[in-house]
Amino acid sequence: MFRSILVTVALVAPVGTASAGPVGPVTWGDTASIGGGWGRMARLANGDWISVTTRFPTGSESYLRIRRSADQARTWQTISEVKETGRTLDNGELVALPDGTLLLTMRSLIAGQSYRLPVYASGDGGASWTYRSNIDTSEGNGTDGLWEPDFLPLDDGRMAVTYSNETHAGYNQVISERISGDGGTTWGAETWAVAQIGGGNLRPGMSQVAKMGNGEFILVYEVVNSGRADVHCKFSADGVNWPPGIGTRIPLHHAGPFVAALPSGLLLVSSCENELSYSEDHGRTWQKIEPPPFDFGYLFSWPAIYATGPDEIAVMTVPGGVTLRFGNVTPRPKWPAVWSDGFDDGLDQGWARYGGNFDLQNGTYLLNNEGTYGKAMAGDTFWRDGTLDANVSLSSPGDAGLMFRTTNPDKEGPDHAFGYYAGIDSNGFAVLGRMNNSWTALATAPAAATLNTWHHLRVELVGTRIRVLVDDMTTPKIDLTDAGFARGQIGLRAFQCDAAFDNVSFANSIPMRLSIDAAGDPLRLTWPETAATVKLTESSDLTNGTPVPGLPTTTGGVSEQSVDRPSADRRFYWLQAE
Repeated sequence: MFRSILVTVALVAPVGTASAGPVGPVTWGDTASIGGGWGRMARLANGDWISVTTRFPTGSESYLRIRRSADQARTWQTISEVKETGRTLDNGELVALPDGTLLLTMRSLIAGQSYRLPVYASGDGGASWTYRSNIDTSEGNGTDGLWEPDFLPLDDGRMAVTYSNETHAGYNQVISERISGDGGTTWGAETWAVAQIGGGNLRPGMSQVAKMGNGEFILVYEVVNSGRADVHCKFSADGVNWPPGIGTRIPLHHAGPFVAALPSGLLLVSSCENELSYSEDHGRTWQKIEPPPFDFGYLFSWPAIYATGPDEIAVMTVPGGVTLRFGNVTPRPKWPAVWSDGFDDGLDQGWARYGGNFDLQNGTYLLNNEGTYGKAMAGDTFWRDGTLDANVSLSSPGDAGLMFRTTNPDKEGPDHAFGYYAGIDSNGFAVLGRMNNSWTALATAPAAATLNTWHHLRVELVGTRIRVLVDDMTTPKIDLTDAGFARGQIGLRAFQCDAAFDNVSFANSIPMRLSIDAAGDPLRLTWPETAATVKLTESSDLTNGTPVPGLPTTTGGVSEQSVDRPSADRRFYWLQAE
């Protein structure tokens, strides 16, 4: 019997500097014009792009114009048009089949009389089109219509379409789905992807689907009569079977969403809020990219997002004619051992703002939120344990402090996020609470919070234990355990007051550690989920490591990979950041 000695080594990421420049993984570049209204694109097998836009001629029915680009979507030439006599066309959508055939669908209507979702096919790259089928029809049902079809290629080679459907009694609107096994020539029975349970006034619609890097499908859609047409999402293993109900709300976004999965695994979503958000954990949490590609604010822009190169995206919007804005997708930042920001450069680069009023003066970050609220977020949604420090000064009555282990921040309200907040209140106490799109107070304790005076606020995080210290860095004001949230960004928050912040830092006292369960065979190695791309690596002497074959699985925030018990006397395993 051999004797195996196994050593696990913590992942130590290369030391870098805090990322300078915009928040998030995209920096913006040039623009290109396509023209028209409501735009969508698809990439051809030879790398060319084809687009569909709606044209609205005066005194005549709207129709679709097809254009083509051979230079990475920078310039466009019209190659064809699709019209239906006496009917108005809009909401064009394109998809390329594996055999090179292009499919085009749209909504085609005579208002108040006839609603159809026709499919046209092209075998010559969009130069000519032939009617192929009709996905669904609503004839003689008044204004109960069919809208916004979206193609979804399935893993088994079939083609699915989701679309908005107003024709079911008791339901204001549902999102229907049909599937074709013959390239869009015929369509199967209607199923529902999204519907309000039991019926009612909610209107899920404007669906868009993407296949994510983990193999799952994500469906995003607006829900009219919920907030400001709040954007929601659902997940499916096969793109056919979706969980019941309205799904989960995506923070920050309202009306007309679009979702795109990049080759890197990054997920992007936009909407008529004209913000762009990204997810590094397959749509479970979202962060804001700042600045957005277009500074429209809330406007019916009907955006779309496409990967136009290995490290490039294009965001498409309608105002002023369909326009593309190109962005460079940058690598993830390499966080330093201690992340810090003293605001000495007079900028808040690396911070994303949510609501509120912000300013920078004399090397301090000001959240001027007397009578309102606001928060600024920074860092990584996978930060867990560590020590968070900042200097805080209140210049008007209220409370201000630090957010931590926070995901899915929003600007809808002061507590619209999922995480913790620890602060000082001008009434003379420290407070610790939990945000869950609502407020749950966990503890308070007496603490000086003199106006116009700097106070040192520290939060120590080890597992489920949270310690809050104010000025006295030895004895905590609050010391408790809470298992509500395990990971997330850090942030600054001021509620109903003006406050200044300086010398913010987060020291990660617990690195991402590889753990091993050697009780069985194979061996089970686990580590905390991370947005960074890491590979389990092995060698006999900590040099010339080779990646362990296979991919890890991630469940409940823990990544896991199994390896055969080694036959040598000594074997080292570590996590190698890419």
